[in-house]
Amino acid sequence: MSGLERDNNSKRFIAVDGGGTKTACVIGDGCGHILAACSGESSNIKSRPWDEVKLELSTLIERVMELSHSDSSQLDGIFLGMAGADRPEDREQFVSFLEERFAGKVPITIHNDAVTALSAGTWGEAGIVLISGTGSIAYGYLPETDTYVRAGGWGYLLGDEGSGFDIGKKALTAVMKQHDGRGAQTELTELILSHWSLRDPNQIITYVYGQPNVRTAMAELAKLVVTAAKSGDSMALTIMEEAIEELAELALTVNRRLADIQPGTETKQLPLVLSGGVFSDDWFMNLLGQQTGIRTSGLRLSRLRIPPVAGCYILALKQAGITITELVKKRIGAWETGRKV
Repeated sequence: MSGLERDNNSKRFIAVDGGGTKTACVIGDGCGHILAACSGESSNIKSRPWDEVKLELSTLIERVMELSHSDSSQLDGIFLGMAGADRPEDREQFVSFLEERFAGKVPITIHNDAVTALSAGTWGEAGIVLISGTGSIAYGYLPETDTYVRAGGWGYLLGDEGSGFDIGKKALTAVMKQHDGRGAQTELTELILSHWSLRDPNQIITYVYGQPNVRTAMAELAKLVVTAAKSGDSMALTIMEEAIEELAELALTVNRRLADIQPGTETKQLPLVLSGGVFSDDWFMNLLGQQTGIRTSGLRLSRLRIPPVAGCYILALKQAGITITELVKKRIGAWETGRKV
């Protein structure tokens, strides 16, 4: 082991990926070894009280340090990718909290969680990420100009088109319309009632509004819509087709804006990394690939193969001046698959 690698081996980097449904946290050294990982509930400040978010983060950070037998004096950086926290006033909350927690001795960096998902898919290089989870957003990056471009991600009241929440909400609307007698028959009624162990649609309103995190509860219905669409339910198919068009528009808008910002840069062959629970289904992913604009764009679709939290870790290393070598990539990939490198 060289002196540089020995030095990097003793360093510690904490990475946090906070989405609308859950929060993942890992700690690793400067050589690509993930030493410990844990997860908790959502840390989205747009859907949870700030005090609860702070407690969630503190618990997770303390846990990975304990599991890895690490000391705060070893910390060389904390990198967070947080849903709903890419605006200056939001970032300041997190930075102030963590700077106070570590007495200002540890560099703190925060980005939108889409940035870190993109990094996990491209190892910090050029590309576009399209996320459809609880919410939805597209993010693009060109390293030549260190330029980030986003589309969407405006939250469930102002956007999140094509997201799990959006799909779930449309499914519930279809169920209630059928119940009223002003909508078409749909298999979604039976699927949703069975999923929530309810007897009839009249119970849905009480159940939904009684959820501690209504966005997560509704987003979970997306998988039922996929099931119904695969079986040929016309309402479910319509909902999924609308979601595909919305998501394609997000990705294509980012691709066009990247080309406008950097004329002459080849953006037609950029990787389009798909992330989020909705894209875990092969049928839905293939449906996006068949969408006319996506099919003719030249974008190279792939599903995210390592967790978004690994993207936070990758960016933490790059920010510390550590090169993401092929060996580092193998080590990070090995953590996810359980292999030894």
